Parts: sequence; structure tokens; C-alpha cells
Amino acid sequence: MALESPEDLMRQMVAWMAIMLVAAIFSAYMLYHSEREAKRLLTTKEAGGTKNLSPDDPSAVARIRRRLIVFYAVGIAICVLVDLKLFMALMELWSRIQVEEQRKALVTTEETRSGGSEAGSGAEATLPATLNNEAQVPPSKQLPPGSQKRTGQADTPMVLVPGGTFWMGISDDERDRVIEDCTMELKKQAVSCKGWVLSAQPRHQVTLDPFALDPYEVTNRQFQQFVLTTGYHTTAEKEGTAFVWANSQQGWQKTKGATWRQPEAGLDVFASDRTDHPVVNVSWYDAEAYCGWAGKRLPTEAEFEYATRAGTQTVYWWGNFLSSPRRVANVADESARTHLPVIMAGYDDGAITTAPVGSYEANPFGLFDMTGNVSEWTADRYDSLYYRKSPERNPTGPSSGDYRMIRGGGWSDASYKIRSTIRGGGAPTERDTKIGFRCAQDRPK
Repeated sequence: MALESPEDLMRQMVAWMAIMLVAAIFSAYMLYHSEREAKRLLTTKEAGGTKNLSPDDPSAVARIRRRLIVFYAVGIAICVLVDLKLFMALMELWSRIQVEEQRKALVTTEETRSGGSEAGSGAEATLPATLNNEAQVPPSKQLPPGSQKRTGQADTPMVLVPGGTFWMGISDDERDRVIEDCTMELKKQAVSCKGWVLSAQPRHQVTLDPFALDPYEVTNRQFQQFVLTTGYHTTAEKEGTAFVWANSQQGWQKTKGATWRQPEAGLDVFASDRTDHPVVNVSWYDAEAYCGWAGKRLPTEAEFEYATRAGTQTVYWWGNFLSSPRRVANVADESARTHLPVIMAGYDDGAITTAPVGSYEANPFGLFDMTGNVSEWTADRYDSLYYRKSPERNPTGPSSGDYRMIRGGGWSDASYKIRSTIRGGGAPTERDTKIGFRCAQDRPK
């Protein structure tokens, strides 16, 4: 009879493991009492007992006992091997179930975005950019954060990130805490938290060669230069929609007319003083095209985590908590309390959605907004089991897969998603007002 689900198969595998364990214990018991059993068998025809054999004959007892020891030792070995095989198969099946849960969660997220809330008016909506709708307040009208003095981003040289070895992923010691943070933050998607966290395990050492990375996320000004030069049309422009955050009740809404130039399908980024904000509503294909045009590439997932950590081993590069007096990242905070369902209480970065790039402290490598502002596309494909087989030196991700890696967390994320170790995947066509990118190079030019 066919099994109804993977869970049924897991239960049967556990049952067989229990049977093998009982058999091994019984064999061990018989080994311990092999001499007694040999004497008993000498009195039976099954042991070849004859009138010439006696349980009082030491040589006869020793001969039968040797046979019993070999028989039960082989039995124990077989039971142990079968149990090990079943255990490995069980772990593999369990991992695959976790992968499937993550895939379902991604699909659910897309469906939620597409369908909106039950109170919504349809699968697609056009969200007007008005000051009465808090979701559409352009960042230029929000409390401005303390921007760093800098030259134009197009003239800013890339940062040379030194090569080195670091620990990548989540340790066993912090796993439960990360799952707890995830459960509190994601709520409706909390069922997938364990699988997401486990995708960042095992913690493993990675060695990277030196590489160069843009100090800032790619801005609207830079992306406009690319579009004007090449005539490029983004995925959102081709398909006519992108996802826009409405409010805590409606969440992400698939919105007609939302593009990189009009993120909320309303005010133009240049008309609303967002020239130096990170470009959003760009797909992985759009990001890859820009970096290729600029003579660069997207960073790998390992490069992104290494650059985010910047030589630290704390939860975030600045420490284990967000400190209220310091503005270190643009994340879900007090300024967005009425706009987002979960925030970092006591922290105020001064921006509800995106902020101009470089508005917050640089990390020890001199890189800005590696955490927060917008999540960022990386070059790698997504595989929740990749850390189990990742090469130690310069990993570039799996060779196949339907999703691409997104790293760094954005303005709508709180404590869980902005951790240096957290992984996320998205379809390469995905685009919304929280995802942007920056570029890398093997060597600086």
C-alpha cells in the first residue's frame, strides 16, 4: 500500500529503527549469556546434541559458544548498520520536508501578495500616492536621518574587501534563539521558521579571496543613467506591476503601474527628492543587467555575509542589540510603528521606508547599509541544504535552482531578518519596494 505522506514514511522508518534496536539489545543479551545458552543447546537436537555430547564437557561448550558469539555479533553489526542507514535516510527525508515547507511558504507569500487581504478589493490594486495614505508617504517627507557627507555615488570608488576566513551560518548555540525571534516577528509564517533557520546551518568556515564591493546600494540616479544609456526595460515595466507595502492589515499588494521610477505607482522618485535613495522594484534580472553594464557583477552570498560581518562575530556588525542613541541601520523601528506589524522597540532611525544611501554608520569595512534600507540580490541560487555541501573556498552557490538569494534585510524588517546570517530566497522575477542591490568585482579597477 502506498504511503499517504512523507510523514507516514518517517513513522515507518522510526518503527523499523526501533525493531532493529530491540534486535540488537536481544543479541547483546544473548552474547552476555552465551555460555549458559551453549550448555542449554547441548542438550537439544538443534545443537547437534548426541549421547556423546554433554553440557559438562568444556570443549563442547566452548565450541558451541564460539558459534553463538559469531552469530549474535554479526546480528548486532547488521542491526547497527541498518539503524544507521535508516537514520541517515530519515534525516534526508526530514530535510526535504523542511525544503518543501519553505517552498510552500514562498508560494504562500506570493499568493498573499497577489491576493491581498480578505478585505482587499481584488488581486491587483492601484495605491494612490497621497499624504493621507501613510503607506505612500515619500521618504523625502519623512523625518530625515543624518546623512553622511559624500561625493556623488557614481564617483565613489569601490571598497576593497580583504580576503580571509570566517564562520558562515548559525551556530547550534544560537539556533533556538533565532527560531524564537523568527516566530515572534513573522507570526503567520512562523510555521516555516525552523526550516528557514536550519537552512543557515551547519555553521562552517569559508575562505574568500579579496574582492571589491560598492560602498552604497545602487541609487535611482545611477539606475537612470543605465536606463538612458541602454534603453533597458525592467521586469516591472514589462509586466506592468510590482509589489508595494500598503499597511499592517493589507501587507504587500500587487500594484499596477509600480516601477523603479514610480515605486508606489504615484510620485516619481526624482520629483519626490529620492534621487539618492536605493533603486527598488528591480528583479534579479534587472540587477544582473545593471552590474554587467557597469563592468561588475552581483556579489556571491558568501561575499555578502563576509562583507556584512566585517570581521565581527556578533549578531549584527555593531553588536548584539540595536542601541537607541546610534543610528546604524534603517530597519523596522519606532518611526514606522503605525506602518509595520513588528518593529524594533526603542530604536528610531528616522525613516519609515527607504532613506538616502549612506545615511547611517558604515561598518568596519567602510560599507554602508549592508544591513537594512533595502534587502539585496546576490548572484547565488537558493538551496536550503547548500551549507551541507558548500566548498570551503570561494563558494558560488548551487548550480541549479528556481530561486535567487536575497540578503541583508530592509526597512520593513526587525530583529530576525536583519541578522548577518539570515538567508532568504526569491524568484528572479520578484520585485517590490524593499529589494535593491549593489555590485561587486573580482578585483578593483
